[in-house]
Amino acid sequence: MAAGDFANPASQLFSQGTGLTYTGAEQTTGQPLTLTKTARRQAEGIADSFAVAPPAVAAAISPADFSDQLWQMLHTPPDEWPSGDLPTVLAAWGYPVQKLFNQNTLDLTTRQYIREHYHHICQYCGRYGNSVDHMDPVSVSADNTIANLTLACSECNQLKGDMPYADFIRIDAATAPLKADLRRLEQAANAFQGRVTALQSQLAALTHQAADPLAPGAAALRRRIKVAQDLLDQSKADSKHISDLRSAYVHSRWAVAQYQEETDQW
Repeated sequence: MAAGDFANPASQLFSQGTGLTYTGAEQTTGQPLTLTKTARRQAEGIADSFAVAPPAVAAAISPADFSDQLWQMLHTPPDEWPSGDLPTVLAAWGYPVQKLFNQNTLDLTTRQYIREHYHHICQYCGRYGNSVDHMDPVSVSADNTIANLTLACSECNQLKGDMPYADFIRIDAATAPLKADLRRLEQAANAFQGRVTALQSQLAALTHQAADPLAPGAAALRRRIKVAQDLLDQSKADSKHISDLRSAYVHSRWAVAQYQEETDQW
């Protein structure tokens, strides 16, 4: 089926008023598609994802080619459609997904430069950081320049995900008290870990020299190790609880922001 199979009165009037050529039919002769509500939403989701795909995708797949593929898919049973996100769908259609979506081309030298530049401190929460992060997601911006790079801890890197930098900073600003507690707990955990390691070394040296696991003083060292380990475990548990609170807040606020942006277009 082609444009000539379908009538579009609005386009016909517009073409008459502007002198453009109208290629549609006076009356629709083609058989309209009949899709379930679920199938229609799935197809619309694929089309919406393509509309905001990374620049590499837009450069490799023209809207016309994508429309042809989508049109062919719509004429197959919905249970045969590829399911999942846009990369999964494009992979099923035979496109080189890994090349199109993996835009992170940073070398080891650049990564190490960023780590040293920020002294291994996460620029989002202030804790130890070792993950080089693209402030504006590389999947959208394809920007691997130094100006678009910062340092994050693994938790913040995962929390931010593909969220635009400005949106993440704005939403995460409200969690400043939580991040302060996370920094304090990280310091406490490091201190407790150091204490456990030192006591374990003392215990190993004592029992080795005496060639006796029950050497005098060994029991006391084991009790002290247990106390330090309990404090370490508690600090980690408290940190996880606070991290979960922060994550829930950021994700919920981002979901609301996306919903508002979507409904504004209705």
